[in-house]
Amino acid sequence: MGSRPHPDRRRLLRAVAAAGGATLAGCSGTTDETTTTSTATDTPSTTTPSDTSPTLTDTPSTATPSDTSPTPVDPNALTDRATAFVQLLADGAFAAAHDRVAESVAGALSEQRLRNGWQQVTESVGSYRQLTTAEYRGETQGVALVVAVGQFADGRQRFVVGFRDGGIVAFRVRPAERAEWTAPAYADESSFTERTLTLDAPGECSLGGTLTLPTADAAGETVPGVVLVHGNGALDRDATVGPNKPFKDLAWGLASRGVAVFRYDKRTHACEVALADATIDDVTTDDAVTAVDRLRSTDRVDEVFVAGHSFGGLLAPRIATRADSVAGVVLLAAGPTRPIADAIVAQQRHLARLDGTVTDAERQQLDRTRAVAERIRSLDIEDDEVVARLGGDEYYRSLREYDHAETAAALDVPVLVAQGGQDWQVTREADFRRWRSALDGEPNVEFTTYPELNHLFQPSTGKATRQEYFVPDTHVAERLIVDVAGFVTDRG
Repeated sequence: MGSRPHPDRRRLLRAVAAAGGATLAGCSGTTDETTTTSTATDTPSTTTPSDTSPTLTDTPSTATPSDTSPTPVDPNALTDRATAFVQLLADGAFAAAHDRVAESVAGALSEQRLRNGWQQVTESVGSYRQLTTAEYRGETQGVALVVAVGQFADGRQRFVVGFRDGGIVAFRVRPAERAEWTAPAYADESSFTERTLTLDAPGECSLGGTLTLPTADAAGETVPGVVLVHGNGALDRDATVGPNKPFKDLAWGLASRGVAVFRYDKRTHACEVALADATIDDVTTDDAVTAVDRLRSTDRVDEVFVAGHSFGGLLAPRIATRADSVAGVVLLAAGPTRPIADAIVAQQRHLARLDGTVTDAERQQLDRTRAVAERIRSLDIEDDEVVARLGGDEYYRSLREYDHAETAAALDVPVLVAQGGQDWQVTREADFRRWRSALDGEPNVEFTTYPELNHLFQPSTGKATRQEYFVPDTHVAERLIVDVAGFVTDRG
């Protein structure tokens, strides 16, 4: 598979991003704006919402100057107009919304582009709920700006609406502002150090990583180590989602309890990847095997464990069989153990039914998701096509050929399977049950459930949604940290 260093990840999107909808067994999130030049499709997304949603419409920020004097700005009126414009989009009244666009940008901000752009938003963060704020922010280059924040079922989006002479000349979608990460209370920063490592992964791709190493109590003291493996999505080393960093929580929590941790940027985050030609090994397995070798070569680290989250957990047994001398495996919300097509549909159905009703827009999205799922089942994928933003024919074919249960059962090292009861992406009923059925009775396998934790092993109550991933200072639960640390240190 070909990979090369990613170009400037902060450049603006110049077109509508690839469609997003259902989420699947992994959480994406990056610290930069993701760039794409693709146009909208009906392909559902298979990652949880990232903290940096793409720019969906990149219309000119200024219109052609008028020969007449500009209309005096009425902040309250513009705020009302911006609110009404967003509401028209939410209602599906794209023609009416387009009527409010200035003639000078009517082509760039066409009705179809509005439709496609709004679809991207709802497929990324769920159905629209309401605007929470709308505020006039002054003028830039003669364009009066209103910034509104919309609440959706699974996240927030910030809308920037620009006016000149009462007409809309700019409309952009940006991530809502997010809070900074803070250390969990269970992390003892005096008990470990961190340093940056570079992972020379297969191909022309160099992955940045961080080693979190417990301080030594005595000369020559060794510690067990853990490699963290991501789920789906272009995730950084911290598995960042909004203001939260689950992998950093894990690293600091485990290191505070005497376990070294190596976490690294996923290939699809750090480099450009030809997803149409990629297999599951190209995007996950091979890099994880390299990370195991890298951690094992680190001074003071003796036994090395693999801890995979979500899709990384599904592949953790495969990683363990291909790496040398792995001491144990931790499967965190490992899945989906169902056929991937079934999981995509189930997750989209869950999102559509959260509020007790299924709108026409949600029903249409479900239909699109089912159509994509059927293509995955039949491998009806063109040679250069990427489906559900994961991969092409080779990806789904390699996944189908991988028997996770058989591979895990064949391991002769300790295995810990952990599952959150509030997890709607990898569920206790559909996925964890299959792990139990396949591995129950194996003397080296332990199972543990956390009824109150979600897919990220964060505390969760009520209806399980993606929105809770974005609540500031929502950390991986200490209970999981303690259990994983105990599993590793007892066997390391």
